[in-house]
Order: sequence, then C-alpha cells, then structure tokens
Amino acid sequence: MKSYFSRIVRWRVGVKWYAVALFLPLVIRLAALGLTLASGATLAADIQWPDWSDFVMELLIVFFLIALGEEPGFRGFALPRMLVGRSALTAALIVGVLHTLWHLPMFITSDVSLMNIFIILSGSVLITWLFNHTQGSVFMIMVLHFSVNMWVGVFNPLFTGADAAMHATWLAVVYVATALILVAVTGPNLTRQPAQQELIAEPAVII
Repeated sequence: MKSYFSRIVRWRVGVKWYAVALFLPLVIRLAALGLTLASGATLAADIQWPDWSDFVMELLIVFFLIALGEEPGFRGFALPRMLVGRSALTAALIVGVLHTLWHLPMFITSDVSLMNIFIILSGSVLITWLFNHTQGSVFMIMVLHFSVNMWVGVFNPLFTGADAAMHATWLAVVYVATALILVAVTGPNLTRQPAQQELIAEPAVII
C-alpha cells in the first residue's frame, strides 16, 4: 500500500519529463491541425472560444476529478500489475482496453468521435512510456492527462461539421503514429533500460 501511494505523489522526476507531459499533447495537436488544414479543411468562421473563467474551472475539474479519479486506478493500481510477466507494450494495451471500456458510456450517450478509441489505446502506450521513465510516477500521468484535456478545449472549437470529423481522424492518426515510433525506438518494454521494468513491476506484488 505504501508503494501505491508513493507513486501517486512522486513528483521529483526531472524538468524534462514535465515538459514532455505538458507539451507532447500540444505537439500532437499541432501536427493534427497541420494535416487537417493540408487536407482541405477550413477553420470555423465563428470560433466559439470558451470563457476564461469557465475554461479555468474546467481544467481544475479535469485534474482533480478526472485525472485524479482515473489514473490512480488505471496506472497506479492496474498498470504495475499488468507489467508483471508482460512487456510494457502488452500491459499498455490491456490497460488501454480497460480505459476504453470505462469511456464506453461516453461513446454511447454523446457525439464523441469513435476515433477517440484509437487515441485512448495509443495514448496508453505513451502513458506507459512516461510511467517507465519517471519511476512509475502516477502524478506525472495525471499531468499528461490534464494536458491532453486542456488542449481539447483549445483546438476542438477550430473546426465544425465534416472538418471536425476530419480533424478527429488526423488526431487519431498522429497519436497512433507517435505510439508506433516510440515502440520502434524503445522496443516492447518502452524503455532503453529493460531492467527498469522489474523495478517498477516488483512493488505491485506487495501492494
């Protein structure tokens, strides 16, 4: 139990990983934006930007209710257990499927694009890669989760109708491509230090 809570509050991981958690989703968003515009989409004529006070309140909700509500379970509890006896890639995909099922009501009851399924699955690979390079820090995963949702509020209003659907597709493509590049560079353990897998997975046995 001690190791579980220590992962949730583990914030001393190096400045570069904060930069990754905060700005990797932005880079992915910018790439998807460029591809969407290059494919012939046009920006919405009347972009409905969120009110700043509402936007700030939404971000607080994202971090303290959504990220804090989901990641201690999926990455603090489930992921370390999935890492035992499995490659990080396999563990990431298993947790990604669980995370997708968690969002199933959202797909059924709203008009959220089904492309988000690919984003959740490939995002789970990115999350596991970050997890492996931050000594299993769930806090950093919460920061990444926060950043992903923050840029949703900035970029989604840029397109409407068919152009919004095109943007959602390109966003999924960029997420999947990023995950594939990570796997190609780091291998199925999603780290250049294979022994680190054992150091992360071991505490899960004694939680």
